[in-house]
Amino acid sequence: MKSLLPLLVVAAAAQAQTAPVKAPASNFTLTAANTMIAHDVEDFDGMSYGVKAHVWDSVSLTLSYADAISDPFNLVSGLNVEVGARRFSVGAEYDMHVGPGDVTLSLAYGQAAGRTKGGFAGDAFLNQQFVFGASYAMALGQGFTATLAANKFISDFDVDKSFSNASARTALAERFDGSPFSVGLTVAYAPTDKVSIYLTYAMEDSVLGLGGADNTISFGLSARF
Repeated sequence: MKSLLPLLVVAAAAQAQTAPVKAPASNFTLTAANTMIAHDVEDFDGMSYGVKAHVWDSVSLTLSYADAISDPFNLVSGLNVEVGARRFSVGAEYDMHVGPGDVTLSLAYGQAAGRTKGGFAGDAFLNQQFVFGASYAMALGQGFTATLAANKFISDFDVDKSFSNASARTALAERFDGSPFSVGLTVAYAPTDKVSIYLTYAMEDSVLGLGGADNTISFGLSARF
């Protein structure tokens, strides 16, 4: 994985599953994480960032960005490539206290764009997504919190018409098209009321929202203002 230095900078300067850490009420929450997505024979390795801003009562607005690149792999015979993907999303969350914990319902719209290098260098795909999410967070004591989250991606995956050739375009869609239903568990530890460290394990691709992935592991920091 990439260096954790950007995470330490965020913490020193001072979200569903991209902003998984529940904490005392605050106006802004910033998250940054190293992320690995296990996908067939190639893994994606990168960073994800999130911003959550409280705007009214129990409603917050969210922004997220992720940037990851895959290991080299053979897409079709004679075509070895690496896929780089960048994803932006904007959404809203509604929080409510239920029993000993907190429920968050979320809705977001995102776009994930992919480019390849290696055997073919250029635009590869555009994946437009609506994401419906729900999570339940509960304090465990001693600064620890556990969050169970589920996110359903509704995707519109389009391979770029200029990408390589017809067989490669078909193979690309077969490999990455899909609408994941990702369920994950986050365990967070807050050494202070402003900073948390968290680890998330999720089924499928919970960050880029691409099809065909086995799981996602994220390790990150959250800072609250």
